[in-house]
Amino acid sequence: MALIRLIVSDLKRYRNGGKFEWFEPSIPVIVLYRLAHASRYIRPAPLRWLVSLLVTPFYMFFSLLSGIHIARQAVIGPGLRIFHFGCIVIHSGTRMGENCTLRHGVTLGNRHTDSDAPTLGNQVDIGVGAKVLGNVLIGNHVSVGANAVVITDVPDHAVAVGVPARIILRKN
Repeated sequence: MALIRLIVSDLKRYRNGGKFEWFEPSIPVIVLYRLAHASRYIRPAPLRWLVSLLVTPFYMFFSLLSGIHIARQAVIGPGLRIFHFGCIVIHSGTRMGENCTLRHGVTLGNRHTDSDAPTLGNQVDIGVGAKVLGNVLIGNHVSVGANAVVITDVPDHAVAVGVPARIILRKN
């Protein structure tokens, strides 16, 4: 049931003016990510292996077709929205809160070692081509500007812009 709730909360974000956007290429990737991620917790092991065997080819096909790679080990809260498609990479160690938005060309990845990946809070909006690298914490209600490169923590209710990103605190 938790898996269905996650998928439904993701799909709710694909409404535009009350109309559902059926042909958004990121939808199958997000749904298959949810299935692949959930399959990691299936017991007994033979059943987990069987489900993984069924889901993985579709997951890989749609990832290649859309250019969106979400590592199945990444932990992503409900309400993920990916606008457009292409060149989106989410590292396996990434953690994301609720209602996060990504646009094309976004990378959430490591910087020095394989284990240093970003953590995003709730309501984070990441602009086109932005890179969030390393063991950084992005607070709640943060906007990351287009083509920004974030390599330091960003506090709640802030905007990160530039290369390397500078932090602008919102007045409200």
